[in-house]
Amino acid sequence: MPKIIRWGILGTGYIAGEFAQGLKRVPNIQLLAVGSRQFSRAQEFANRHQIPQAFGSYEDLANSDLDVVYVATPAARHRDDCLLCLHANKAVLCEKPFTINAAQAKEVIELAHSKQLFCMEAMWMRFIPLIQQVKRMIDGGEIGDICLLSADFSVPTEFRPESRYYDPSLGGGVLLDRGIYALSLAFYLLGAPESMVSQAAIGKTQVDEQIGMVLKYTQGQLAILSASFRTYSPNEAIIMGTKGRICLHEPFYRPHKISTVTKFPLVRGSAAPTSVGLKQKLTAAMKQNAWVRSLYYQFEPFLKPAKTTLQPPDGNGYSYEAAEVVRCLQMGELESKIMPLDETLKIMAAIDQMRQV
Repeated sequence: MPKIIRWGILGTGYIAGEFAQGLKRVPNIQLLAVGSRQFSRAQEFANRHQIPQAFGSYEDLANSDLDVVYVATPAARHRDDCLLCLHANKAVLCEKPFTINAAQAKEVIELAHSKQLFCMEAMWMRFIPLIQQVKRMIDGGEIGDICLLSADFSVPTEFRPESRYYDPSLGGGVLLDRGIYALSLAFYLLGAPESMVSQAAIGKTQVDEQIGMVLKYTQGQLAILSASFRTYSPNEAIIMGTKGRICLHEPFYRPHKISTVTKFPLVRGSAAPTSVGLKQKLTAAMKQNAWVRSLYYQFEPFLKPAKTTLQPPDGNGYSYEAAEVVRCLQMGELESKIMPLDETLKIMAAIDQMRQV
């Protein structure tokens, strides 16, 4: 029989509740405990989610009889809470952002490595089935060589200076909260960039409320990313290649639909091959004509409709990352290949670089 993985949740906020709901869809687990700095909050959370144990301190949770702890505290606490759980010999799944800078991330990762404990950033987007499908399509060359990736995540967010969105002491700012999704998608599909530039709009509390990023890759690919607390965007991601494009429809970080368009490759050069027939020569000549090419691209969506794939996530989508943690722990793996720790560290370093501009 598969080993039953015993979970605890550290924190009682909104994300903790969403994760608790997602865990109900994962086989071979037990959600046994929740911890808060206030016992009353832990008890209320435990009652709401049918959790047997409630602890009034993070230390008590970390030292209880568990296999893995999901860290769901504000970003500014992630480093300390991850270290607490790792020192207590618990595997860790830490909500994104993993920490608030690369130095903190490195400290957590080094401790996990030294103690031979599983650790992973909870970038749940990567584990959604349609994201996995897009990754396979790109790796399989279905839209040719990637040229451009665009992604934006913008939703108006009420300005409350004390909230985790706007308070710098809590790790506030749109880059750590929303821009990280677009950034992680670019790293996942294209790898680490060669160079980056960014611009941010800083608000009253001195956190970034809007940000634009451009990532350049060694083969000339570009990723154009944005995020905002101030406005509402299409919240889509589009990956454009030499043979077609894929659109991850809103919300791209938890897509229920993707659309794929593939184009025939246009013939370049002035002469058609002599080994083909008259029909092929005429077709090749037409494809070389600038006016014909212009018409084709203008009407291409009507001439060759997009292929649409629908696959709504199971529940709220948090079950997929939890299932990966369970699989890794059952197999004795210390990292997930889908969200490896070295990539988490590279993303945190990229965020550091952008915030220094």
